[in-house]
Amino acid sequence: MEKLFKVSYKQWFYVALINFLIVSVYGALMRYKFLFPLSGLDQKNLLHAHSHFAFTAWVSMALMLFMPMFLRGHKADDRVEKPYAVLLYFNLITSVCMLIAFTAQGYALLSIIFSTLSLFVSFAFIGKFWRDLNSANLASSIKHWYYVAIISNAVSALGTFYLIYLKASHQENPFEQQASIYFYLHFQYNGWFFFGCLALFYHWLIRETGAIFFPKNMQYLFSLSVIPTYFLTILWWKGIPAYIGYVVLATVLLQGLCWLWFLSGSLKTMKLIETKSSSMSLLWIIVALGVSAKLILQGFSIIPSMSVLVYGFRPIAIAYLHLVLLVNISMFLIGLALSQAMLKASRFTFFTIVFLIIGILFNEIALALQGLGGIYHWNFTFTHTSLLWASITIVMSLLLLLIAQRFKDVPNN
Repeated sequence: MEKLFKVSYKQWFYVALINFLIVSVYGALMRYKFLFPLSGLDQKNLLHAHSHFAFTAWVSMALMLFMPMFLRGHKADDRVEKPYAVLLYFNLITSVCMLIAFTAQGYALLSIIFSTLSLFVSFAFIGKFWRDLNSANLASSIKHWYYVAIISNAVSALGTFYLIYLKASHQENPFEQQASIYFYLHFQYNGWFFFGCLALFYHWLIRETGAIFFPKNMQYLFSLSVIPTYFLTILWWKGIPAYIGYVVLATVLLQGLCWLWFLSGSLKTMKLIETKSSSMSLLWIIVALGVSAKLILQGFSIIPSMSVLVYGFRPIAIAYLHLVLLVNISMFLIGLALSQAMLKASRFTFFTIVFLIIGILFNEIALALQGLGGIYHWNFTFTHTSLLWASITIVMSLLLLLIAQRFKDVPNN
């Protein structure tokens, strides 16, 4: 039993990366089912398993690993403290059980039980990390981002609980159900995931350079923008007051300004750091471009007709969600792992990351073409095949990335 609590941060990240590989395998299976019959597996069940496992076993697990590591000032080969290790094990167990339950049953008793248990694990992490953050000797500007991330994680659960209430009370209003789902997704993607990554990046930059480059007032404005931008997801509803649109417009412009300020300060500060990993540099350039693209697309969604397409048209919504999860969040986490020597910065690693980026970009282009084809009635017959090949590329790249960790480092990358 004691050996279970001698696992290092690096080893736990390998587990998270294996989970990312499983997520990508499920994505490839869904693409395969569009083209070829695959009896015994329900497409909707696979989708639920794929999305839930991506959230809990990949992104949340990585954040639950990096955040205590940074807070304690630990290194990749240090063992994870027992309280956090216990939470990571519970998170892993509930995630695997969710994966199996959703694959076999879809939304049913077992999957709901394990989803609820997963929420309790996240609440336990929030409580533990909050207490440790309060007592940590960190600059308030660093603590701020962490607080915003974990508060967003807690708030996102309100969407889940409201959806359960609607289901339990047999209120089948599709608009309210969709609004509750988007509430959960918004505060996960744009709150917990985004600000969690931002906190880690800002913490890393200050630790490496000592430079605090983002003004406190801008920090508060950037953080608060996560609340009104939720209304972007429901602007297409009939009956939404006009003033909500103006508030959202002002918020989107403000958020764009904050991002440009943060990006400019980050680029200037990073010049002070001697970066030896070309893999990390490539990944974080992709992330910066991805976040910028996401904010531009978000700005366009203020237009009511565009809002209907982005949030009401499935292929476009999927392309947008994949942009955030794959390009912005996943590439950042892999880049951060490289910066902390949790992944080997070898030539082999560099080439696998290049192929991973190609697969992800190929996936985004195919999803975008699929969406445009549906809107304008263009017949892109190759998109399903393209998405399958993109999914296979992502799977193979992640598999090779894990294999690359068995090879010796090559210092020039």
